[in-house]
Amino acid sequence: MFPAASGRLSRTGAQCPPAPPARPRKEKAKPGMRMWIRLRAWLSGFLPFLLLVNPLWAAERDTLDADESVMFFPAIARARADGSITVNIEAWVFQEERQRVLDFALTSYMGVDLDEQAPESRALFEKRMRYFHTDSERDETIFVRIGDKVVSLPATNSAGRTHGEIRVGGDLVRWRDDGVGRVVYALEAPGHAMHGLEGYAWVLPEEGVFVVSDIDDTIKHSNVRDKKALLRNTFLAPFQAVPGMADWYREMAGHEPGAFFHYLSASPLELYPALSAFLREEDFPAGTMHLRESTTWRALYANRQDSMAHKTGVLDRLAAAFPRRRFILIGDSGESDPEIYADFARGHPEQIIAIYIRNVSGEDENAPRYRQTFMGIAAQRWRILDRFDPAAFFFGSYGK
Repeated sequence: MFPAASGRLSRTGAQCPPAPPARPRKEKAKPGMRMWIRLRAWLSGFLPFLLLVNPLWAAERDTLDADESVMFFPAIARARADGSITVNIEAWVFQEERQRVLDFALTSYMGVDLDEQAPESRALFEKRMRYFHTDSERDETIFVRIGDKVVSLPATNSAGRTHGEIRVGGDLVRWRDDGVGRVVYALEAPGHAMHGLEGYAWVLPEEGVFVVSDIDDTIKHSNVRDKKALLRNTFLAPFQAVPGMADWYREMAGHEPGAFFHYLSASPLELYPALSAFLREEDFPAGTMHLRESTTWRALYANRQDSMAHKTGVLDRLAAAFPRRRFILIGDSGESDPEIYADFARGHPEQIIAIYIRNVSGEDENAPRYRQTFMGIAAQRWRILDRFDPAAFFFGSYGK
C-alpha cells in the first residue's frame, strides 16, 4: 500500500501516489569489471553474425538428439529461367514413444483382441502403428547437404514439420527420358544414426499431364464406408491393390511424355511409409504423396469436412503452381471424391481432361447424386466405372 496521498490529482480527478524516492547513485565499476561488461556486449552482438556465416558451427551446438528421428517426403522442384533449380524440402522431426494404451484403445474400438490374432497380423499391427507412437518435435532445426551446400531448414512447427526452399545448380538434376528430373539431398547430422538419410524432389516440366489419384478404395481395397473394417484393413491385413489399376496407371505414364502422378489421400501422415511401400510393391508409377498433416491417434481418419478441405487445398495449389498442366482426376464414390473433383473442374475448366470415379456405392451415372454433382460439366469429361480397363478410357490423346 502507498502512504497517505500527497494531494496530487490525476487527469480523471483521482488522487495519485507520491513520487518514488530518488534512487541512490551507483558506484562506478572497477576497471576489470568494465572490461568484462564491454566484452560481454561485444559477444552478444557478434554471436548472431557467427551463426549466420557459419551455420555448421551452430549445428554443432544444437544437433539432433540420439532418440530423435527425421522423415523426408518427396516434394516438387522448379526449374528457373537461368538454369538453376528451386528445391522444396519437406521433413518431419519426431521421437518414437511406445504407448500401449494407444494400442488398446484402437483394438478395443475395432473389436479385436491382439493376443488372438495370428503372428503375422500382430507383426503388421506393430509396423503400421509405429509412427503413431511418436512425439513430434517443435522448434527443432535440421541441416541438409545438397551438392556442395549445407543449409538449415526453418525450425519445426508444433506438428514437427518443416519446409524449406533451396536454390541449386541444374547440374544436380538426374533427368529421365521423359523430361522429369530428380534432385537428391541428405540429412547432415554427423554422429547421428540418421546422418546421410536421403530425400528427393521431382523437377517437373511446366506442361504435361498431372494424374491425381485417391488411394483408399480407388487403388487399394479399404472399405472406407465401414470405419471399423477400414481400420482392420489398415492395421491388421496386407494392403490389397484394386485389380487393373497399376496397369492402367503405367499405361497413362507411357502415353504422355512428362506425365506425373500425385497420390492424394486424407489418410494420416503417419501411414506414409506403409503407403509408399505399397505403391512400390504394386508397381504404381512414382510420384508425390499428399497426406493429411498434423493428425493425432484420436482422429486416424478425417471427417468429411476435413477431407474435402485437404484435397481441395492440394488441387488448388497444384493448379496455381502449374497453370499450363492438365489434369486427370481419379477417385471413388465412397465419400466425397465426385464432389471435390467436380468443384475443381468448374473452377479450372481449361485444365481438366477427365474425371474417373470408381463405383463402390452401387450408383450408376444416372443417379441423382451424379446428375447434381456434375451439372454443367460436359458428359464426356466424367465417368462412373465399375471396373477400369486400360484400353477403354482415353479420350483420344487425352481429349486434346
